[in-house]
Amino acid sequence: MCRRFCGVLVYKMFTKFVLVFTLTLELTISSDDHADTVGYFALSSTQAAMSTGSLRCHGQHFGHEAHRTQRLCYNVTSYKYRTYDGSCNNYKNYGAAFTAVPTLLEPEYADGIGSPRMYGVEGRPLPSARLVSLVAHPSESEMTNFTVMLMQWGQWVTHDLSAVPIATQFEGPIHCCGEDGKNPPFITNRHCFPIELPDTETYIRGRCMEFVRSIAATRGQGAKSKIRQQLNVITSFIDASQIYGSSTSQAYTLRNGGYLLRTAQGLTLPDSKLNNCIKRPNTKDYCLLAGDSRVNEHPGLGVMHTMWVREHNRIAGELRKLRSRDTDEDVFQLTRKIIIALQQIINYNEYLPKILGTDATRVNLVSKTGRTFYNPNLDPRVLSEFATAAFRFGHSTIPKSLCIGDRTLKMRELFHRPGECLENYDSIVASMVGADNKKCRQQLKKCDRNFAMDVTRFLFEPAKGPGKGLDLVALNIQRGRDHGVPPYYKLRRLCGLRPVMSFNDTEALGPHASDLGKVYRSVEDIDLFTGLLYEPVSRGDDAAVGPTLKCLIGAQFFNTKFGDRFFYDTYDQGIGFSDAQLTSLRNTSFSKIICHNTNLRSVQMDVFTLPSKNNPEYPCQNLKQESLDLSLFV
Repeated sequence: MCRRFCGVLVYKMFTKFVLVFTLTLELTISSDDHADTVGYFALSSTQAAMSTGSLRCHGQHFGHEAHRTQRLCYNVTSYKYRTYDGSCNNYKNYGAAFTAVPTLLEPEYADGIGSPRMYGVEGRPLPSARLVSLVAHPSESEMTNFTVMLMQWGQWVTHDLSAVPIATQFEGPIHCCGEDGKNPPFITNRHCFPIELPDTETYIRGRCMEFVRSIAATRGQGAKSKIRQQLNVITSFIDASQIYGSSTSQAYTLRNGGYLLRTAQGLTLPDSKLNNCIKRPNTKDYCLLAGDSRVNEHPGLGVMHTMWVREHNRIAGELRKLRSRDTDEDVFQLTRKIIIALQQIINYNEYLPKILGTDATRVNLVSKTGRTFYNPNLDPRVLSEFATAAFRFGHSTIPKSLCIGDRTLKMRELFHRPGECLENYDSIVASMVGADNKKCRQQLKKCDRNFAMDVTRFLFEPAKGPGKGLDLVALNIQRGRDHGVPPYYKLRRLCGLRPVMSFNDTEALGPHASDLGKVYRSVEDIDLFTGLLYEPVSRGDDAAVGPTLKCLIGAQFFNTKFGDRFFYDTYDQGIGFSDAQLTSLRNTSFSKIICHNTNLRSVQMDVFTLPSKNNPEYPCQNLKQESLDLSLFV
């Protein structure tokens, strides 16, 4: 259907793909448009949940939140600003928080209803996700000219789009593996789907790695869906929900009562009062509070949250002076609207062209000129295939260490340690963009099948380790199976690419294709996450990812853009921006935002690429003078 789309992403073929995608959603979602999980569930506080994209926080009842998004919004045009929970952007509330996660293809559950995908085409069990990680995903590294900030932005956007909670018990986390990782003789908890450790395991202790299934969405009054679906508890729009939260109540806890966001001493994020991070002894460390509770995962993420809270308060402070007659609420909402626009501009005009290459422009994903026509028939929700596999491609680029000032710290030493962000904010930013300090200039690892051992062996390893760490690759593969995500070959076929012929098909699966034959019985068994990272970049393509990845990422961000009624360059200037405002917004780059909110002396214009003759550094003093003209917003 779309061979040309996946090879060169011709616009006409891309449009055809999106239309087919929309029709597919109507079939797979059926009548379960809005999830309503009645009863008590808690967003997980386990380390496993953090590594798989779930949230860390205390218990929460989902029924009430879901019920609010069930109503149809017939008066969507009456909204001047976005709602926090994403409701009434789409008249069916697609994309609102606490709605079911759709699928591109029909899920492949073992029982056809909800049991995880566990068997291959021959009817035999699929290989252990940990075994696939050990055999098919080694720790070799090939570097690029991109900066670590490219990886960090990908995670930042992910946390704006998707958060799928896993189940816990009222009294705490669910444990599936028994004491010291020993698999219990009978697993009676229906939420358990532990990862079996192979006989060749030499590092992780026990016979089992903890894994709890994502919460199953239910319909009204707790009735089960015919086919299991998951729940996205945040909005599916690029709307800075990781800054402002995905509910009105959460948003108000993040504000200082006026037009500013809460901070500690004016520059750092406030204290969350929750013990969901690691605090160094005899320090003033505390756990950070933000619109997304994953903020404490590692200092790079904490730095991003800090930067954008500072940018909100900087812009809001200037607007308060310029718009003295406005209420605090008016100033806050206008600032939030501007911040969301900047998020979208950076993502579509700076980030996606690096990932998708020049084809991002050919399919109208880049928004540097003109305006966007909103299509109310597009479903903007984040797809399960995208959230569980395609947009986790950035995990393969995670570095094994991070340079902070004069120190080089292993990534395993930084998990859940916000103290580094609190004390070394500027140094971490400089390291991630490769500016202002040539001694601490890091290259980003290439997106491929290889992963740093810090995430395949030492992920969230407790101080009491060794042998108690997690494997991010195994968790990603298991999460795909939990969600019933179809195997790689089916998504490749959907994208119009030729079938994979065998484990010797190096054109389709790259030079190491034969390694997949060491763990899988058939090429039709290959898990989507693994297949996507084996697939090489097409010859002559300037993208950073292979054709199927480009297909899935492009399709998702197409719907995220054209299915968002409030997209920043919408033709509807009543909820968008004037021509003059739009021109000034587009003149704002990520580099200028970094200069405004750090003490860096200089930075290159394209912060996703290392400084060079073609991408020289500019004094921050000059870049600040060329930034957003807020007088246009009076």
